[in-house]
Amino acid sequence: MKVSEIRRQTLKTPCYVYDKQAIRSILDAINEISSSANIKPLYSIKAANNTGLLKLIQPLVTGFSCSSLYELRFANEILDDHQSLHITSPVYKQNEWSDIQQLADYISINSFNQLQNITTSLTDQTSIGIRINPELSFVKDIRYDPCRPVSKLGMTESQLRYALEINNRFCEQIKGVHVHNNCESTNFNEWQQTIERVLEIISMLNLDIEWFNLGGGYLFHDTDHSCLVSIASSIRAKHDVNLFIEPGKAVVGHTGYLISRVIDLIESAEGTIAMLDCSINHLPEVFEYQYKPKVMSSDENGSFQYRLAGCTCLSGDLFGDYTFEQPLSIGDEIIFSHVGAYMQVKANWFNGVSQATTYLFDDTLKQFDPIMQYDYSDFRRR
Repeated sequence: MKVSEIRRQTLKTPCYVYDKQAIRSILDAINEISSSANIKPLYSIKAANNTGLLKLIQPLVTGFSCSSLYELRFANEILDDHQSLHITSPVYKQNEWSDIQQLADYISINSFNQLQNITTSLTDQTSIGIRINPELSFVKDIRYDPCRPVSKLGMTESQLRYALEINNRFCEQIKGVHVHNNCESTNFNEWQQTIERVLEIISMLNLDIEWFNLGGGYLFHDTDHSCLVSIASSIRAKHDVNLFIEPGKAVVGHTGYLISRVIDLIESAEGTIAMLDCSINHLPEVFEYQYKPKVMSSDENGSFQYRLAGCTCLSGDLFGDYTFEQPLSIGDEIIFSHVGAYMQVKANWFNGVSQATTYLFDDTLKQFDPIMQYDYSDFRRR
């Protein structure tokens, strides 16, 4: 998406923009890779999940991957009957279990207690799998690491051994496995190491599985994908299974933008602060994980430096220090790029600052179509 396209139209800021053509291009690439490896691509809707976006993605995947009953119900409204619904959650509430079974085609269980309690009330249509913790970490930041020490995500080999010793019928009830132990990786060799470890666990426990969910956490940008074909082949050499992948951020991360405007400039002895009409309400992970988002018009060699600040009363509502070739003026656009994942789903109403309008950008028609808008009534309802 070009900045010039934004300037030709008056957008209500702050706003999120998703590039339709970019999303389709990424999904076409993922489908091409998946087809060569005979893997079924799902979209993990936790990354971004408003109706217009899901309807855009829906024809280009074989199903959706969810993390809760509400996501499952929402996904069910969008998908066709021939597409599949998958759910993986650290824990399932007992009072939601019946509804989850009615909606989900594939359910991944996370712990021994859940496995023991839930498998006593299975329906015929439910295919139960287990999430495996391979105890193999590649994520440098422990906050993102599913295999961190004392992890809540997935069953380790020893936990699985214990479960099968307590009840050997679990072997008959477990139809699949799910693994997810990486984050924003483009190194498919790490993926291969993970799968080899999981295959060892499956073999040692003598599980006869029908499906294998390879999870997400990998990006499909400028990467040698032959390794994924090799991974699929190594699995099928040992098991006759359906294979799934569930990218989320890989689909929407690089295709989403937060667009804001400068509404004030404050001069101080230490530098100039550019006050924006957005805040970290709209990009909560900036504050949550203390990272600096990319700004499209910034230039690290620029002569004019500004501290970009959000419009709430939180002193830490800051995006960071950026330099520009030209000085900023009130009314200028500031466009944060590569922020399509987890911005809209984590956004909040702190200070009563409105949620951002969401647009889909159509490069062919050169227009921005609003797909989600908010006003005072939405704030008042909360």
